[in-house]
Amino acid sequence: MTSENRFVDNGNGTVTDLEKNLMWNHTDSMNDLEKWMNYQDSADYARELNEKRFAGYDNWRLPTYDELKMIYDPAYSNTDKFGKEIHIPSCFSSGGGFTIIAGQIPGRMRCWILNIRDGEFSQPDGLWTLADATRAIRTIHPDDNQ
Repeated sequence: MTSENRFVDNGNGTVTDLEKNLMWNHTDSMNDLEKWMNYQDSADYARELNEKRFAGYDNWRLPTYDELKMIYDPAYSNTDKFGKEIHIPSCFSSGGGFTIIAGQIPGRMRCWILNIRDGEFSQPDGLWTLADATRAIRTIHPDDNQ
């Protein structure tokens, strides 16, 4: 499968990664809420998607480090809210943030953050001092109706 057809816009606010059996939110927190978020805000964002049963599902969460690595590719081209190039598939909504907050690192008061402009990961001190965006993800189960 080529990277061009790996990610598919489902037309319902979600994008499916056909290779890894994952579903991403088409927009990020910056698109949806127009504000930067800390870690707790990001976790609340995913929780609220579950409460609303966004796209019919209630297992939305923050991505892992490994899942973030899959969404970034220098060959992908999209734009953030400032009109600068970010490297996620073009089937995702443009105009969002240029970072993605991942889930908390087990046993640490830190989380991974991926800069989707340059592909660099960071682990900033503290979870409540962040000012970034996030994008929710869920694992597709065999019994899901797609």
